[in-house]
Formats: sequence, C-alpha cells, structure tokens
Amino acid sequence: MTMIQSPYRRGADDGLIFGLYLTAMFFASIFAGSFAPLSLLGAVMMAGVPVVIYFFMRRYDRSLGPAATFAMLWMQGVVIFFCGMLIAGTALVVFMKWIHPGFVAEQLTAVAALKGAVPGSQIDLAADVAEKMIEAKFIPAPIDIVTEMLMLAIVTGSMLSMTLSGLFALRRNRRLSGRRS
Repeated sequence: MTMIQSPYRRGADDGLIFGLYLTAMFFASIFAGSFAPLSLLGAVMMAGVPVVIYFFMRRYDRSLGPAATFAMLWMQGVVIFFCGMLIAGTALVVFMKWIHPGFVAEQLTAVAALKGAVPGSQIDLAADVAEKMIEAKFIPAPIDIVTEMLMLAIVTGSMLSMTLSGLFALRRNRRLSGRRS
C-alpha cells in the first residue's frame, strides 16, 4: 500500500523547481537588453509556464491514480505557484535592492523615453505615467514590485491550476466510464 502524498508537499517540492524556472525566466528578460537571444529565451519560457505546470500536475495525477481529486490537483498547482514565486521573488528583491539598486529607476526612465514614439497609444500613456512617477520621485520599492508579482502569480496560477484540474478530472471520468461500459 502506498501513501498518498499531500498536495501541499507535492506542490512545495515542485514549487522549488518552478521557482528556479521562474528565476531563470525573469533574469533572461532582465538581461535581454545586453544579450538579445535572452529575449527569445524569456518569451519561450513565459509561454512554456502552462506546459511546465501541466507536466507537474500530470505526474501528481498519475501517482494518485483513482484517488486523485479536482481539489487536490488544484491545491497542488496553487502551492507550486506560491512557492515558485517566493523563490523567484526573493532572487528579484536581492537583485533590485542590493545588486542593481538603480534598476527600477532605469526601467522607468527607459519607459518615459518612449513618450511621443506612438502618439495616442498605450505606449505613450505608459511613458507619460513613468515620466510623472519620476518627477514625483515615486519609484516603487523592489519588495512592492515583487509583492504585486506574487499576487498576480497566485491569481493566474490558481486559474490555470483550476483549468488543468478540470481537464484531468474530465479525462479520469471518461476513463472510468469507459471501463464500466
């Protein structure tokens, strides 16, 4: 008889790996200005997030077999995102606060420099907001940025996990009803 692993434990274990993935993705995006191929890598990794989560959840679903439930898989996915973002967020805070303290201000300056590039567009609006933030000396702290990213990751990760859990539940129900026929 095998023990059923808790979705919290499984999510935390997978979250460690996912945290390293997110850290690599974020730093690929950050350093893309210095080395152009990193831009492509960052974009591919961003698009690959649902695939990575799918494989984590599929592996857990298979290990549970018929004991798998929608709620267990959903919770595993939420914990993966939470733990993964904690790891990546910590790396980002360290980078923005101690390694490159001017990073946020530099990014705002770069966005403000786009003012007038495409008049009347969202780019122009963002440039205007960035310019006003710089003038008001309202530069967000790294922890504030990472906290917002963590909240976004939890919400979007929860929705993705819910969707994937539903797909796994549908597939499991089809297999079970196929065996009964």
